[in-house]
Amino acid sequence: SHLGIKGFIRDAETQTGISGALIQVEGILHQVRSVQHGAYWRLLLPGSYNVTITAAGYISQTKVNIKVTNENITNALRLDFHLQPIAHGSSSSSTKDVSSTNDVYNLLSNFSEKLMSDSRETVIKTLIEPSGDFLYHDYDKMIAKLKELNSKYPNITSLYTIGKSNEQRDLWVMIVSDQPLIHEAGEPEVKYIGNVHGDESVGRECLILFIEYLCVNYGKNDYITQLVNNVRIHIMPTMNPDGFEYEYKQPVHAQGPGRLNANKIDLNRNFPKVQLEHLPDNNDVVVPKQNSENGGNRLDKLSNIEHHLEPEVRAVMHWSLIYPFVLSGNLHGGALVANYPFDNRISDSTTKESKSPDEQTFQMLARSYSHAHPNMHKGDACIKFNDGITNGAAWYVIDGGMQDWSYAYTSDMEVTIELGCVKYPKQTELKSYWDDNKGALLAYITQVVHGIRGFVYDAKTKIPLSGVVIHVHGIQHNVTTYRDGDFFRLLTAGVYDITAERIGYESETKQNILVGNQSSTYIEFKLKRKDSSAVSESKGPLAKFVNKTTSSIQTAYRQVKDFVLNRTLFLIISGVCALILASLFAMVVVYLKCCQGSTVRSRTGFQRYERLVQDENDLPVMTRQKNGRKNHVMASDSDDEDDQTLFSSNMKKSMIP
Repeated sequence: SHLGIKGFIRDAETQTGISGALIQVEGILHQVRSVQHGAYWRLLLPGSYNVTITAAGYISQTKVNIKVTNENITNALRLDFHLQPIAHGSSSSSTKDVSSTNDVYNLLSNFSEKLMSDSRETVIKTLIEPSGDFLYHDYDKMIAKLKELNSKYPNITSLYTIGKSNEQRDLWVMIVSDQPLIHEAGEPEVKYIGNVHGDESVGRECLILFIEYLCVNYGKNDYITQLVNNVRIHIMPTMNPDGFEYEYKQPVHAQGPGRLNANKIDLNRNFPKVQLEHLPDNNDVVVPKQNSENGGNRLDKLSNIEHHLEPEVRAVMHWSLIYPFVLSGNLHGGALVANYPFDNRISDSTTKESKSPDEQTFQMLARSYSHAHPNMHKGDACIKFNDGITNGAAWYVIDGGMQDWSYAYTSDMEVTIELGCVKYPKQTELKSYWDDNKGALLAYITQVVHGIRGFVYDAKTKIPLSGVVIHVHGIQHNVTTYRDGDFFRLLTAGVYDITAERIGYESETKQNILVGNQSSTYIEFKLKRKDSSAVSESKGPLAKFVNKTTSSIQTAYRQVKDFVLNRTLFLIISGVCALILASLFAMVVVYLKCCQGSTVRSRTGFQRYERLVQDENDLPVMTRQKNGRKNHVMASDSDDEDDQTLFSSNMKKSMIP
């Protein structure tokens, strides 16, 4: 059967098909791409959908409220798209664009700094508070609230699910952005995840309030408006809806089964383990072993993990790998601290800390939350922490944690944030938790404007290059470019050398790049394709034979090319060859004519029949059979006296005048 939508995606100017275009349906994580000639087909159940098409080099296009009925099961709904090419002339962002983005990032950074200082309350007082009472939302109430916000603010929100829990509850995510349906090239994406443990409820409620906080202030507050316009924010209030539903129904909220998912598994211990090793030249820093390096990860490896992955974990992994997240925070409870990687530790380590190559950057990120919180930075809550931050392993070791996996396998930098000593406080206390965390939630995601950002292009075609590795010299952790060639790399202030590398291209290094305390520094790379003749020497007899054969072919090609380009000599030799071929052809034709005329006819063997005439007056008299003749001409073994034969070798007169 043919259900859903289908059609073609074409260039609006040339009407040629666009293959590889991305078809995104709002509310559905799975995406498909167009194939040859721009054709696509997307299976959908009956309903109303918003469909967005994106393709490199084209302006994205969205069609809203597409009604899919599937009444005709033999033919899907036809829905064509015509994308407008991005204006040519330069693949680079203009100086004005870079400058204006820098100005916006400086503005956001200034607000973040105020939230991290004594000016925090001054910024908070300018913001509109969410409406309604401070209540715990069970699963149904949470969905109703999210759908209400999505319906009320359709231009800046998009509600979608990344999968289902063990008990088949959807894992809902709300996007808040000026273009919620698409990834805008050059715009960073961030995410918050709450309620990883079902009994740690504060993060869940704070994130529901935070979504409304962003929406009600959009267009009314400069800080929030610029943040939403320039950062795509994904918010998942609960990763463990099953655990929370159990905990929500309990009269007393002591630590128990509600922490775990429906399979009694701790989700923050279920991610693939990240094996660590010391840096050869620095024993104070540990890095993922080669088989865990973020650049080598693929989605198909998710089904080949040694231990069983819970559906909630698998969904978050898939989500984290297909979106280009730059910065993340996952919210917990039970302490008041911002905890950064690594949580795991090498077994024979002589130190409690497990420092990553990005230790300084992680400390900057953790402090941004701690210092924007009125109490966390004091470090004197139920557990003492200097400055309200800690390296994960220095606190206690976790094997299979989410933040370690995110850092090792993606381009995302994630921090675990503990929101308070009480995991499931009374409902009447929720407002005080919200008041303490709302400014910190804003300040933390604003850190995405720091470091470096930019694009990588093919130097000749100007096409954006995805999958390019961006390496910061002296820091053994890389990020990669997304499909539009854009990248973001969070860094502390300093001077860095940056290299861009991709298979099939020559690497390019930018030296002495200055990174400041505010807006990220814009960098653009234009990589040149490697010359096929400059392939490195291979080893082995087969490789030598292939190289020798390739070299011979290339030599012959160059000789033929040089000969053809010598126009005078080429034309003379071509003319002589053409004359010789024409003479030979004429001689063959004359020879065949002579052979035809001298053929001796005999009564036996092959007989040469006369050709049919076109004028009926010239036909010999024939006696036709009463019942007519058969249509097929058959060879006859009878003598030529049979005057009923249509073809006769006895005819004296030519049948064609």
